[in-house]
Amino acid sequence: MNILVIDNNPVTLRQHECNLKKWGYNVSSNDNALDACSMLESTQTDIIVCDWGMPKMDDLDFCKIIRSKNFNQYIYFIIICPGNNHETIIQAMEAGADDYLVKPVCYDELRSRIDIGSRIVNFEKEALCRYEELEKNYYQTLRTFTSLIEVFSEKLGGHCRRVAGLSLMLAKRCTEIPVKEYRVIEAAALLHDIGMIGLPNKIFSSKRTELKDEEKNQYLSHPERGELILQEIEFLHPAAKIVRAHHEQYNGKGFPDGLQGDELPLHAQIVSAASIYDNLVNRGAINLGDIPGMLYKLSSYQLAPEIVNYLLEINMENIQKENRKDYLEISLDDLQNGMVLTRDVRMKTGAIIMPANTELTLYNIEKLRTYRTLKHFDHNVFILKSGLRPV
Repeated sequence: MNILVIDNNPVTLRQHECNLKKWGYNVSSNDNALDACSMLESTQTDIIVCDWGMPKMDDLDFCKIIRSKNFNQYIYFIIICPGNNHETIIQAMEAGADDYLVKPVCYDELRSRIDIGSRIVNFEKEALCRYEELEKNYYQTLRTFTSLIEVFSEKLGGHCRRVAGLSLMLAKRCTEIPVKEYRVIEAAALLHDIGMIGLPNKIFSSKRTELKDEEKNQYLSHPERGELILQEIEFLHPAAKIVRAHHEQYNGKGFPDGLQGDELPLHAQIVSAASIYDNLVNRGAINLGDIPGMLYKLSSYQLAPEIVNYLLEINMENIQKENRKDYLEISLDDLQNGMVLTRDVRMKTGAIIMPANTELTLYNIEKLRTYRTLKHFDHNVFILKSGLRPV
């Protein structure tokens, strides 16, 4: 156990050090609170024993600083007060002290108080270890489920990852959502389409209006399927509820429960909005400049107006980012003679089909389309925005 002793009386400080070392503790010391703050940044400390009325820094401020800093562990704080001054003791405890002694110090009492502090610090360390283990299990579970989605469908996995990133951006713009809820929203967004696993690939690749009978019913069941999967793990229950509601609509015409308006959980609205936006941009290949018009049509209909406003802000930021790029991502069908590749075009195996900086001709455009037909690759390509070869 590492103890920091603070006292501006050198005799008292030495006496404290001698007793604590005799009891088997690792001891460091300082004669003022200001310098002690610097020590805490570089020295592991479990317990502080501090005299009241230290120079260079107000005692209450010192207590508050200790509690405001993000140390790796909890530091137990014992103050030593002059006499039985109840007002001082109450102020110190309210500022963040854990325990107190009154002068003159009884060393048997100090040893008992430090024993109490040691037990509490050890309990805090054990709790922290358990929390870190839970955190590790939490993220391992998310990675496992996310990998499962990607194995089922690489496109679906990419969609879920992008939705998670966008959902987090939206959550941070909603001031009513506490920071501790960000993780739940991100997890739900990552796994919002996990209920699609096992369904025919046609259901994911087709538009909803194209689905017939059983295919449509299977598609409509995926939020409930997703909820059932996640409910098997207790710490994913909050995310499971969001997954169930991610296809609900502001106008009440969504599924599976037909929630509307304020009935819709805000977290689910965020994931829904992020999913819709990603589908417009990536699946629908809608130009960013055309997105606002489509979002306005969804406002107060499919999405809550305030969520649409946040999406519009993000879309404008994306437009500004695109304007700063010197390249465009386009499909093979839109390639034209004279365009210049800015990235290697590769097969699924990683082999280069056509290197970056190639000026496209009708011949090699047709060559790329042939490779696509042979299913050697199926992604878009990147071309220089100006169409000119880079210097």
